Amino acid sequence: MDASLLVGDVGSTKSTWWCTGSPDHPLHLEGYNPVMHEKGVGQKLFRALREVITAEKGMYIYYYGAGVVDPSAGNKISTALEGSFPDSKIRVQSDLVAAAVATCGNTSGIVSILGTGSNAAVWNGKEITEQATALGYILGDEGGGCDIGKSLLQAYFYREMPEVLAEKMRALLPNGRTDLFTQLNQSSAPNQYLAGYARIAADHIDHPWVRNCIADRFQVFLDRHIKPLTPSGPIHVVGSIGYIFAPIFRDVLQSNGLSAGQIIQDPSRQLFEYHLTHG
Repeated sequence: MDASLLVGDVGSTKSTWWCTGSPDHPLHLEGYNPVMHEKGVGQKLFRALREVITAEKGMYIYYYGAGVVDPSAGNKISTALEGSFPDSKIRVQSDLVAAAVATCGNTSGIVSILGTGSNAAVWNGKEITEQATALGYILGDEGGGCDIGKSLLQAYFYREMPEVLAEKMRALLPNGRTDLFTQLNQSSAPNQYLAGYARIAADHIDHPWVRNCIADRFQVFLDRHIKPLTPSGPIHVVGSIGYIFAPIFRDVLQSNGLSAGQIIQDPSRQLFEYHLTHG
């Protein structure tokens, strides 16, 4: 393509951007979620992006992001982007489409997200044809970081957790439930706050109790999100939780007669290279 290309993978807390003409490394900026944040957060992000992008007007911009749940959310993002990048061709799609493009490209497959939250869908090589039911972090997001964090907190307060892990929890919550409820209520992003406790599991990934806990949450993810899609091929995964706990996820898939495809922590580079080739 003749015009400059800008591709962004945008989460609620951080975003990663690749641009033609820039050094061969990504730009890391703040995140934006139109469902969780005021539009000013998006405007601030795109102004910061404009300051570090040297390309002239008339770019091709592909935005993949969390919270793109309907056309209204997409339009909100497009309008904010146009304010900083006038005369550009802008396409806004969901993070689930990003997972599909990054792992499957133009071929069909089952794709899933295992990051702070979770999701899954059927991709036919061009679009999502069927999507798992997503209920958000309060009622759903099984197998994601928030779900794992909640499981660890429950195990700690119900005294079901091994002492080596309980010691770590006490250090984070010296005043017990008072600290938990205060910090949770004061958090601007409760799902991300709860997901932060998944780091304890990541730090003790070889502990048998941790492995069983993570495997249990992945099993629920398969039962509620993957199996209803009647998969016939490998399950592709994008997200930090899927990447960090990949050995456990592969084992759970195998025990269910399924197999893992690509497991990618950050899809931004694959998205950029796809659009360099296919426009």
